[in-house]
Amino acid sequence: MVSSLIYNCSLMETKQITDLKSIIQKPLLTLPSSIKLTEAILQMNSVRSTYISIIEQEQLLGIFTERDLVRLIAQQTELNHLSLAEVMTKNLITINQQELKDIFQISKLLNQNRIRHLPVLNQQDKLIGVITPQSINQAMKPEYLLRYVKVAEAMVNNVITGFVNDSLFSLIQKMVAYRVSCVVILQEQTIIPIGIITERDFTQFQTCNLDLKTTPAKEVMSSPLETVKPNDSLWNVYIKMQQMGVRRLVAVNDTGELAGIVTQTQMLKLLNPAEMYQVIKQMQSVIEEQTQELQHLNQQLTSSNEKLLELSIIDELTQVMNRRRFNQYLEQQWQRLKVAKKPLSLVMCDVDDFKSYNDNYGHIIGDRCLRQVAQVLQQSVRQTIDLVARYGGEEFAIILPDCNLIGAKRVASEIMHEIETLNIPHEGSRTTGYITLSLGVATTVPSDYSSFEKLIEAADNMLYESKKQGRNTYRLNQV
Repeated sequence: MVSSLIYNCSLMETKQITDLKSIIQKPLLTLPSSIKLTEAILQMNSVRSTYISIIEQEQLLGIFTERDLVRLIAQQTELNHLSLAEVMTKNLITINQQELKDIFQISKLLNQNRIRHLPVLNQQDKLIGVITPQSINQAMKPEYLLRYVKVAEAMVNNVITGFVNDSLFSLIQKMVAYRVSCVVILQEQTIIPIGIITERDFTQFQTCNLDLKTTPAKEVMSSPLETVKPNDSLWNVYIKMQQMGVRRLVAVNDTGELAGIVTQTQMLKLLNPAEMYQVIKQMQSVIEEQTQELQHLNQQLTSSNEKLLELSIIDELTQVMNRRRFNQYLEQQWQRLKVAKKPLSLVMCDVDDFKSYNDNYGHIIGDRCLRQVAQVLQQSVRQTIDLVARYGGEEFAIILPDCNLIGAKRVASEIMHEIETLNIPHEGSRTTGYITLSLGVATTVPSDYSSFEKLIEAADNMLYESKKQGRNTYRLNQV
């Protein structure tokens, strides 16, 4: 039976060989070596890419990754005057398109060299794409293997951790010293994880000009933290990662204490032929008994994925969060900040005279305008904790946890300024002749004597006051 299973796996591998192009990701960002590093980081953050391909005269000169940026920040390197040419990795490990014959060998190449980006070149040595652990996992979809492997068998137990009051600079030094892509944030004097900070976060921090030496982890960490259990199957973890768009998940035991961390790179190691053979030997009897159940589970998974697609949390037009996710997140933050006794601010935004804009310029231009406004709102908030959502039509809402009225006023003022700089003509505007916003801001410290519904009502009232005062302004209220 073992030989039969291995034969079946070989068939799967052969099938994958015919479609190895599916594991090659087209580069999201290619730049010349002369461009300033600070500008490159802004573009990297804008397209949410983990790397930059440096290309000149159609030739790949080097690559710059999130990890490279983390290393530079930890070394306190002055970034403002550097170009990509000075910081890119030049001696690259690459693979020729003609060598793409064995997906397991590619996985081994990534693991042995401890790299997460493998450039693929054509016969003229021109870049056609990059292979990453994520692209391999997405193409393989190894349900037949991962469903029977537990998180405990793949997770890393020696997790690098920090505390909520640790400075971002101390955390980035840990990441570089231990060559890890993230730090798990623990409650003080416990080993209960409550947040996480990753390499990608530091790319975003760089664009916000945060003072890494004075900013504590609690202000910017991703929280609340999504976790898994050691007994969960890696297939469920894989699905969860795809849904959330993350590359790692923290594992906790039944008491909520930190048990380990599982990453896409760890799951990729399971595709090593020797390790796969051992796993197949261990699970052969289980497969014999549960073939029919697997088919049934596949049908359920397909059905669940269709339902998840319908319940997507992203607004299709503007690509910010939708109303459903807004309600969920506001309730979550209300409960968290009620315990912490910390402020919660809400900003309601409405595009002034948008109906006349749509009537005058048409719905296609109107949709483009809403996307531009959404992008300004997204860029004006903290990416790791604040939430921007399309509340309905031309109305947006911004949740600002751990933010008092002064901080919320600063956000509102920045939004007004950035919208003004867009200079989107609006002949039907009753204010400036350009697209403007009216904003309503409300701040409170959540308690048992109030509710987040009242906070929404207060922010709505302030938005109404802004409209009464002639639009293109904001009003504040400490609830």
